[in-house]
Amino acid sequence: MKTKAITAILLVTVITTGLFAQKTPPSPGVGLTIYNDNFGVIRERRQMDFAEGLNTVKFTDVASAIDPTSMKFSCLSSLGAISILEQNYEFDLVDTFALLKRYIDKEVSIKIKGSGSDPTKTATGILAAYIGRDIILKTGDEMNIISDSSIDSIWLSKAPDDLVTKPTLVWFVKSDVAGSQLVEVTYSTEQISWKADYSAILSANDDKIDLSGWVTIDNKSGASYNDASIKLMAGDVRRVHEPKFNRRYAGDVMMMAKAEDASSFEEKAFAEYHLYTLMRPSTINNNQIKQIELITPASDIPATKLFIFDRQMNPKKIQVKIEFENLKEYGLGIALPKGKIRVFKRDSADDTLEFVGEDLIDHTPNKEKLSLYIGDAFDIVPEYKLLDSLLGPDSGEYRWRKEKHQIQIRNRKNEAITVFVDEKFTPWMNWTIDESTHTYEKKDAFTARIKVEIKADSTETITYSTTQSY
Repeated sequence: MKTKAITAILLVTVITTGLFAQKTPPSPGVGLTIYNDNFGVIRERRQMDFAEGLNTVKFTDVASAIDPTSMKFSCLSSLGAISILEQNYEFDLVDTFALLKRYIDKEVSIKIKGSGSDPTKTATGILAAYIGRDIILKTGDEMNIISDSSIDSIWLSKAPDDLVTKPTLVWFVKSDVAGSQLVEVTYSTEQISWKADYSAILSANDDKIDLSGWVTIDNKSGASYNDASIKLMAGDVRRVHEPKFNRRYAGDVMMMAKAEDASSFEEKAFAEYHLYTLMRPSTINNNQIKQIELITPASDIPATKLFIFDRQMNPKKIQVKIEFENLKEYGLGIALPKGKIRVFKRDSADDTLEFVGEDLIDHTPNKEKLSLYIGDAFDIVPEYKLLDSLLGPDSGEYRWRKEKHQIQIRNRKNEAITVFVDEKFTPWMNWTIDESTHTYEKKDAFTARIKVEIKADSTETITYSTTQSY
């Protein structure tokens, strides 16, 4: 009996919990998902007033870089009660030209500057045209051309009905309800983008790094997004680009927003991409650059410094590379979006950070290795010579080429080093290394890698012969 009573209580608890565990009702607000490709999707919920039947309403403060064809509308408070029959995007904002062209064939008054002893005077008439910077005014049977330089001010009778002071969607709607309704509008816009930037600090022995990452959002879309829910989409999302009509945009002055003081992006796989959600609202103003911390800084990540000589890339320099793995046990283990990694090292003399190179990384999943080419070595000098080259005759079946190579590497550092010499071969050639003063491994189908140990302040000479056939 006790078991049955307990079961009954649990059942009532589950049913009661299910009854009261309802979703939070939708409320006004704005959210945006920003893509790498200078593109974003805006989702905004607003209270708007509608009259029952057919009426015209305006949805203001949309991005001036909006793609009007992408707009999706829904009424959340009365599902299916409102439908949009027509939509106009009004983006011809107020300026002198936009305003005067609405007054063609209407009466205007123009105050004309005086000169010398001539007083200022006012001309009133019908605006016939506004061409270039000149106004053509019809007064009675006369047509007067008034240059822009002589105009002191212009008086207009009243504001035109179609005057637009901000980008606006104008809808002709059919509504089955009247009064204030909560609506949701989703649309895409150009001119908003984000990128990732990382800072890496090398340890004194170049065997560990500290890594931090920031997001930089650049908003030129023509709208501000207050207390917005922000998501960032990382990945190569395919979009079809079509020719666009010209628009006039707002000023291009950029401001650097103060960096946010809390890192709270949550990362997850989404479709075939990765989505980063900021777990708090943030405001992105128009014409503003904002920086937000992307990842929690990771310290003491094991790293390896490599010296690589690739004569096909540069026969006179030794590349310096830093490699490390994106692993959870190192404080990482999340998908890292593509971006620039700037590498620094601390000067022990005054404890200051000095810049030592940078590289671009592609989108990097969890558990993958990152290899940063940060510059070329100063104190390691390679010298390459082709000692011999012999081209075999064309036998009708194949041709061959035999070559003898010599590479001298001078280590002017006060410590022993290891240099990896990568000999690259043409992809469609068969190749072998016939003789070599140093051991090598076949790194891939096109590369032989020779490992060269060089003592401090000494020189090592590598000689090897190759045969290529095709």
